Amino acid sequence: MEGVHCDEEKEGVIPRTVKFIFTSIEDLGNKGWVYKAEASFLEIYNETIRDLLVTQKEAKNLNYDIKLVDNKKSDCYVTNLKVVPVTCEKQVQELLTVAQKQRAVASTSINERSSRSHSVFQLKLIGENMKTTETCEGTLTMVDLAGSERLKDSGSEGARLTETQNINKSLSNLGHVIMALGQKQSHIPYRNSKLTHLLQSSLGGNSKTLMFVNISPLETCYSETMSVLRFATKVNHCNIGTAIKQLRKHQREDLASL
Repeated sequence: MEGVHCDEEKEGVIPRTVKFIFTSIEDLGNKGWVYKAEASFLEIYNETIRDLLVTQKEAKNLNYDIKLVDNKKSDCYVTNLKVVPVTCEKQVQELLTVAQKQRAVASTSINERSSRSHSVFQLKLIGENMKTTETCEGTLTMVDLAGSERLKDSGSEGARLTETQNINKSLSNLGHVIMALGQKQSHIPYRNSKLTHLLQSSLGGNSKTLMFVNISPLETCYSETMSVLRFATKVNHCNIGTAIKQLRKHQREDLASL
C-alpha cells in the first residue's frame, strides 16, 4: 500500500492516490471548488487501536474508542486520534514516514518482515464551491490488511501466536460482514471486530469499496493461494448498490455592518 518512499516507480497505492487527489483539487479550483483535507493513520493490533502518528509514550494515557458521528448515520470516528490538516502530497508523505516507523512487524517462518496488524489510512475531504455555494464531503479509507496465516506453516508461538489468532479472527469477521451484506441480511455484524466496526461506513451505506488480493505463484503456497481466491470470490459477489455523489447547496447571508 505504501511502496518504497521517495521512489516514484515503486510508490504504493496510498502515495499514488494522494498525488492524484491533490492534482484533481488544483484542477477543480478553476471551477470554483476549494477543498480542505485532513489525514490520520492507525493500526489495529490484537484488537487494539494504535495511533501511528504519535509515539507510544504520547498515547500511553489515551483511550481510543470507535464512536458514531451521528446516531442516524453509520459514519464513525476514533476518539483521541491525531488528525492532521494537509495541503499537499509532501505533507502526507511525511506522515507515512512517521507511521511506517511505528507499525507492528515481526519475522515468522514464512515471512521475514510480516505485518502483525491491519493499518488504516484515512483522508477526509471537505469541499465548497465558491461560485455555486455547493458543498460536499467524503472520506477515503485505504487499508492494508495483514495476511491470514496457517499456524502449522508460520510456526508462530507466544506473541506471534496471539497476533496470528487475532489477525485470522478479524479477517474471518470481515468475511462474515461481506457475506451478510451480499445476502441483504437485516443485521450486519460490524461490531464483531474493531476492523469491521471502524470500516462500517466504508463497507455499507453510500460507499464504494475496492479490494486487491495478493497471491503467490509458488506451489508451496497453493493451499493459502486457494483460500485467498475463495475469499476474493466471496467479496466479488457482494453488491451493495451504487455510490451516489451528494451535493448540498447553502444559501449565503450578507451581514450588514452595524
